[in-house]
Amino acid sequence: MSAAPWRLRILTWNLWELRGDIAALIEAVEDLQPDVLLVQEAPRFVLPTARLQWFARRIGRRVLLGGAGGRGLAILGTDEVAAQVIRRGTHPVAQTLSDLNSTYPRGVAAVRLSIPGGGAAVVASTHLALQEDNRRHHAEHLAALVRGAGAPVIVGGDLNETAQGAARRFLAPLLADPAAQTEHTFPAASPTRRIDAVLVTEGARVLEARAVRSTDRVEEARLAGASDHLPTLVDVELTGPFRA
Repeated sequence: MSAAPWRLRILTWNLWELRGDIAALIEAVEDLQPDVLLVQEAPRFVLPTARLQWFARRIGRRVLLGGAGGRGLAILGTDEVAAQVIRRGTHPVAQTLSDLNSTYPRGVAAVRLSIPGGGAAVVASTHLALQEDNRRHHAEHLAALVRGAGAPVIVGGDLNETAQGAARRFLAPLLADPAAQTEHTFPAASPTRRIDAVLVTEGARVLEARAVRSTDRVEEARLAGASDHLPTLVDVELTGPFRA
């Protein structure tokens, strides 16, 4: 018999290096109850590992990947998800230096998970550059990782461009954005563009996908103060290989 599907709630969020309304940030994550939180702009300066671990404890999650040297990327998960980790790693992506913004370190943080009942899946966090040429190079690197995964891949990130951008169009045959393009995420106070998304490959069955504008305890105005980006949520089901 085939194993029962493993349902995961994935939340991706640019945390603005925890410079916003921390109480709203924590309450929103607690309300949404993600199994996996894919982070961009995690703390990079002044005790980055300690601050990330502090935040993870406050939301009842474990740091699966991230901290000092993590290029501003992190993956947090529940104890259940942590128990399924097979391996983890951060892949640096070189950038062409053209201005001060291009010095921000870029990469892909990825964790490979064992699916209960058999099989595997990869969840990853990424943050594409502000420069179009660097975003395209980053997308090529990400595509190579996806092709080599040998398993369903779920990538959450601040992509710094809409679905019409060159990097997104390059990735589209491999990684689909299941949410409507009207689910805008930036700027948080008055969103007009969808530049944050959770992208999925074949093998991940999407149950729901949306940008989050508010939660049970955090109304729109407070959520807009938690970060300059809104979070994006995707519920997926993953199923291991058929077994007779």
